[in-house]
Amino acid sequence: MDRHRQWPSMLHRHQRYQRLSSGHPEGDQRQRVPQGIRLPGQGARQGRRQEFPPERTREILMAHSDYIIVGGGIMGAMMALELAESGSGSVILLEKSFPGAGSTGKSGAILRQHYSHKVTIGMARESLHWYSEFEQRYGTDIAFHRPGMAFICTAADRANLVRNVELQFSMGVETSILDATQLRDLEPSGQFADDECAAWEPEAGNVHPVRTVYAVIEAARRAGAEIRIGTRVTGFVREGDRVLGVTLDDGSTLQSQMVIVAAGPWAGQLLEEAGVTLPLTALRPEQSFFDPPAHAAESRLIYGDLTNGLYWKPELAGWTRVGLLDMNVDAVVDDPDHYDQGVSQKFIESCRSRLSLRLPHYAQSASWGGMGALYTVTPDSHPLIGPVPGLEGMWIVSGFSGHGFKLSPSVARGVAAQIGTGDPCHFDPAFFAPDRFTRNAPIEVAYGYGILG
Repeated sequence: MDRHRQWPSMLHRHQRYQRLSSGHPEGDQRQRVPQGIRLPGQGARQGRRQEFPPERTREILMAHSDYIIVGGGIMGAMMALELAESGSGSVILLEKSFPGAGSTGKSGAILRQHYSHKVTIGMARESLHWYSEFEQRYGTDIAFHRPGMAFICTAADRANLVRNVELQFSMGVETSILDATQLRDLEPSGQFADDECAAWEPEAGNVHPVRTVYAVIEAARRAGAEIRIGTRVTGFVREGDRVLGVTLDDGSTLQSQMVIVAAGPWAGQLLEEAGVTLPLTALRPEQSFFDPPAHAAESRLIYGDLTNGLYWKPELAGWTRVGLLDMNVDAVVDDPDHYDQGVSQKFIESCRSRLSLRLPHYAQSASWGGMGALYTVTPDSHPLIGPVPGLEGMWIVSGFSGHGFKLSPSVARGVAAQIGTGDPCHFDPAFFAPDRFTRNAPIEVAYGYGILG
């Protein structure tokens, strides 16, 4: 599908978008000593903070956390860890139910570097390396595995595929183009047309999503972050256009110098409580699971199949996870707390049919059902990272459109640099700016499927 033909369709899903309007608790965890307001020159990693709050609010803020992170998925967990480890200030992470309850827990957690822009290639490369060292650094097995990944396409997408591979290779990614003959050598049981080719990335892999988010949250707690599980944010404390903290479901408030909304599918609803509407839509992508047929000569690689519009990957349990690439077919989720988490038999059979076109031995494979997951998407399938337009003291880090696990370690380092340590950010902040749609500056991608980036 041509990207320019997909764009109006995605944009239509955000018709409510408008510019800013006016209007596991830890029993032994002690409240950290408040660090208050740090002035320029008070330390090597201090003093280069974002704009200070008004003088009359400083007394309040000094009694509370420097950073409040709303959301305990992989993105919130990574930022809590990065901010705590960097010594940027006191950190509280608030999660309304349990870590990974939104998109994270049902993620395929695929880690690959095949992107269309230098920014995202670099971030994915850094993140992949970070995951590969996690067990050595923190002592927890997150099931990091590198089976490799192939992106298959026909002649229609070959030029874009080659361009992306050349760009990735120039940035140090180990990748190459495989023709149909080489694909057949890679996957002897597969069916490939003579005009098909693939981008092959042997370094690509995955982690276990639930193990990983819990391991990162535990690492953040050990680094000094306060983790509050079962704490729901219902609104924000404001003084004019400045956000001073959050309101909780028990009626209490927490004050902070900076509130970071990393609530995934709930982010749009929360921002509306602050009088802001941004182009964030929760979608329900479906996924199905199949048993690999016994004695099949299958490589157990990860695949993105542009020809047939699906992806599949091996799971730890031995199953094969299958999903579709076209987010335009995913249902919009109005209430992420109450949505259909099952899948229809029709969807399962559709996945089986498409997969067996590529791997015929799946035509009679046993199905383990499936699930409805959650994505938070933007019109250009790239996240919103930066200050919330029109408000001081609040950042949005959401809308990753299926890219969250791949980019989260790098995103966290960049956010911490901008709002905490004052170090130069390693990616251009304007690239993901939340106001880019009002400036008519969406991010363009090479393929018709936005999920590929």
